[in-house]
Amino acid sequence: MIDEYETNKRIRELRDHLKLGRNDFAEKTGIPKKTIENIEQEKQKAYAWHLEVIAKTWKQYAYWLLTGLTMPEAGQISPELEEMREKQNLKTGTE
Repeated sequence: MIDEYETNKRIRELRDHLKLGRNDFAEKTGIPKKTIENIEQEKQKAYAWHLEVIAKTWKQYAYWLLTGLTMPEAGQISPELEEMREKQNLKTGTE
């Protein structure tokens, strides 16, 4: 069964990964801070326009944001995948 707030959780995960407070996230997306708070606290569901503006702002996370899946070969990643790559690059000394 699909969690009806799964997309909300991914929004929070993305914001945390980007190390953005709600104010900064609101400024970058145009989504009001209070709305972001309500989405993250599961007081409201994310609307299509919220997802669209976030996906347009951070294109590399668009597919993951909507589906929870990644397609690295197409440049579609998740915060978790990006963090794993960064750790691997630190270990190997590559960028």
